[in-house]
Amino acid sequence: MLLLKRASSFASHALRRATHSASTTSSIVSTINDAATTSAIDLFQPFFPILYNDVYEVPLPPNHRFPMEKYRKVRERVQHAIQSHLPHDAGKVQYEFAVSPLVTVQDLETTHCPDYIQRYLDGNQTKEELRNVGFPWSPMGVDRSSSSTGGTVAAATLLCKVKRKQKAYLQDVAKHMDDKSEMNEAKMGLLFSAHVAGGTHHAFRDRGEGFCVFSDIAVAANVLLRDFPDLVKKILIIDLDVHQGNGNAVLFQGIEEVKTFSMHCNANYFSAKQDSDLDIELPPETTDATYLATLHHWLNRFRRGDAGELDFIFFQAGVDILEDDRLGRMSISQEGIARRNEMVFDLAKDLKVPLCITMGGGYPKRDWEPILKAHANVYIQAFEYLVDHCNK
Repeated sequence: MLLLKRASSFASHALRRATHSASTTSSIVSTINDAATTSAIDLFQPFFPILYNDVYEVPLPPNHRFPMEKYRKVRERVQHAIQSHLPHDAGKVQYEFAVSPLVTVQDLETTHCPDYIQRYLDGNQTKEELRNVGFPWSPMGVDRSSSSTGGTVAAATLLCKVKRKQKAYLQDVAKHMDDKSEMNEAKMGLLFSAHVAGGTHHAFRDRGEGFCVFSDIAVAANVLLRDFPDLVKKILIIDLDVHQGNGNAVLFQGIEEVKTFSMHCNANYFSAKQDSDLDIELPPETTDATYLATLHHWLNRFRRGDAGELDFIFFQAGVDILEDDRLGRMSISQEGIARRNEMVFDLAKDLKVPLCITMGGGYPKRDWEPILKAHANVYIQAFEYLVDHCNK
């Protein structure tokens, strides 16, 4: 069913890659799914799975402007920082690096048109469609797009599985306690997850654009609403890429369960502006002070409940707002991005809701270092934030 017109050799290739992905994530999944081996200490320690899909790097034509290799470079930098530079903190946060699984067609169909999905998988898109996305079609490209979405779905659902187990544990313990005042959801640890990919917020129901084939965050949000109705009734997407999250804006128009918030540059649209639930436009060359004051104001509105009671947050952590970005047209410093990240982490902590972090845009000039540093710091900073939470 997955591939109607492609050769059986590619179907076998996709199945082989999916099997590899599943086995790579098995230790995380087994820890979560096996109640007999999941202790209360495991459940209430901060949890931070980090998924990545750079095993699916796709060869691109010479001088192609998409920085495909940044995904591997960022992931290696994050792994090195967490595993080598922070060994004394490793026991305080449950973390693991795992290859992103391929998304299922069933999950894609929560969000995207079945005909569009099948035509993409079969390689039956028009030249105009491929030009709008910006990538040539290839089997490896299908794997990359599928894992870019599947990794975000996995990162989000893992958090919900942990939270469900936390609640079940608390309920079970409460049955045997006379004083139940100490057994409540405030005891739950911080739940962050990360995908060193994704953030593909320009994909629409029946088409892609701007290097985005499927909307990983939208698919993940719809999967959570489908599979975890006991836990997730209201989702907030915080999109801080330099570009508007136009695809997600359209995908969730009129959907009360998902609120879209996009703060972006008002001079950096490459297609028609769409209407998010909340769009905040900033001018070119915006610097840290204005950017952070604006973000602080609107995050406080969510903290006060303007979007209702939230159950889950997705953070599209694009770094193309950086002053060193080739395409961004903003003037935010490394320190400004670090403060931005912390403000989002604080919101998730204060609201006691799981947070799933995805990558988003970042386009180096000749020097890759500023972009790699900004991307990697999002994930390293999230890990360090969890460690600090353990120390308090």
